[in-house]
Amino acid sequence: MFVELFNVISPVLIISLIGYLWVKRGFDFPTDFVTRINMNFGTPCLTFVGILKLGEDMGTATNFMLASFVALLTLLVVSVIFVFIFDLPKRGYIIALSSTNCGNMGVPLSLFAFGEVGMAFAIAYLVVGSIFQFTIAVYISHGNMNPTFLLRITMIWGIIAALFFIQTGITPPTWLMNTTQLLAGVTIPLMLLTLGASLAKLPMIRFGKMSAIAAGKIAIGMAIGIGTAYLFNFQGIERNVLILQMSMPVAVFSYLLASKYNRNPEEVASLILITTLLSFITIPVMLLYLF
Repeated sequence: MFVELFNVISPVLIISLIGYLWVKRGFDFPTDFVTRINMNFGTPCLTFVGILKLGEDMGTATNFMLASFVALLTLLVVSVIFVFIFDLPKRGYIIALSSTNCGNMGVPLSLFAFGEVGMAFAIAYLVVGSIFQFTIAVYISHGNMNPTFLLRITMIWGIIAALFFIQTGITPPTWLMNTTQLLAGVTIPLMLLTLGASLAKLPMIRFGKMSAIAAGKIAIGMAIGIGTAYLFNFQGIERNVLILQMSMPVAVFSYLLASKYNRNPEEVASLILITTLLSFITIPVMLLYLF
């Protein structure tokens, strides 16, 4: 069992560590460029390939996305209650605690732990999580929600393309599948390198306080994931991926919003760092539970 856990965790840890050490050594890492490449090309292709893998049973995929929405909405509500009970700065903490790093960490972990089908479900969760981030999280941080933000979620175009082929029964041409699979294959390593590089640039403050909040955030997400999986009567890979995605650390995107709109960015950065470090302890425990 230890070997299986090491095989799942080590690629994520090693590749993220390469990005982290690269930046710490003072070498240039074009985070903005890599992020734009991933968002505009890699992620839509990853989504396209992932949804096609679920194409044989779109009812299952739709139900999983509904469960993801319920889980994330519950996490948002609980985060709001948590912030008000402990009298924390409202906007910055809400967008941080209600987020999950379902892309940079969740997708590769689901791939290594549960195979390509697991990755496909993780991508379905990522779609719902991204919509949350570009709408509700932006509204909370800025006080304004522009529907045009949805156009920035480029993975939606990957979904539309995949649904076209699934619904029409047309087999995607070989050149298209080869291109999208190649770009999809590059995307996950770039996600992990970017995660490490981003962590290397984030500040750390109030370690004790942030550690307690970070532990609470991961525990709450895990509990909501388990409860939602039970509510939807999920079994096997669906259940495991939903719980794993809900157990992810705070998303780096939260810091971008907090920094842009001055919503306690240093504290949000500390939460990202600590929840990410903590997740390398909690994820093996969670995988033991799931296996």
